[in-house]
Amino acid sequence: MLDYLVIAFFAFIGGTARYWLGLWIPTIGGFPLGTLLVNLLGCFIFSWVVKHILSDIDVSARLVLGVGVGFCGALTTFSSFALDTLKLVQTGQIGLAIIYLVLSFVGGLGMTILGEIIYHRKAAAQ
Repeated sequence: MLDYLVIAFFAFIGGTARYWLGLWIPTIGGFPLGTLLVNLLGCFIFSWVVKHILSDIDVSARLVLGVGVGFCGALTTFSSFALDTLKLVQTGQIGLAIIYLVLSFVGGLGMTILGEIIYHRKAAAQ
């Protein structure tokens, strides 16, 4: 039961951060920049912070669960990604939809790899 509460607490923080970032980051010409940036940020946070930093400092498994599933899960969103892509296609902005898809997939993977690289470089320097 406590796991659910931890996830819910961190999901509230992640969802709130997503909402505010979405308001702060503009949509440019129909391009969903806010959704793209929060999804990329979530990939980086999950890779670097959740997978490595929290594991290295030996925090409780509940904190890792809360930040990973709760915060990152609520910060990032596949449903908004899919809806934004559909909106671009429906408005005839096929080129922007393709750019958005490529940036989302390649960028998400790239941000995950960046988190790995930063972690391993810091670990090697110590």
